[in-house]
Amino acid sequence: VSPCYAAQHQLVVVDCLEDSDETLKRKTLDLLVKITNPLNVSVIIEKLLAHLRVTLDTHLRGNLIQKIISLAERYQQYNIRDIFTS
Repeated sequence: VSPCYAAQHQLVVVDCLEDSDETLKRKTLDLLVKITNPLNVSVIIEKLLAHLRVTLDTHLRGNLIQKIISLAERYQQYNIRDIFTS
């Protein structure tokens, strides 16, 4: 994903998280991780955490946790322990 296109359409992508289609939500979460950069990492981690809080799907929960940890480590803007205790 080209960063220039990702930034341009980031709000549209985030809006897809509110769709009732679970497949679209999962693909959107994957895309959000791919378009993450130092400027939007905190917003994207917050979106992932919001979905982690409400999903009952254990596979999706594990996937979200992996994505959050990966982004936190990559951008080193979060203490992983703090993410999961807030």
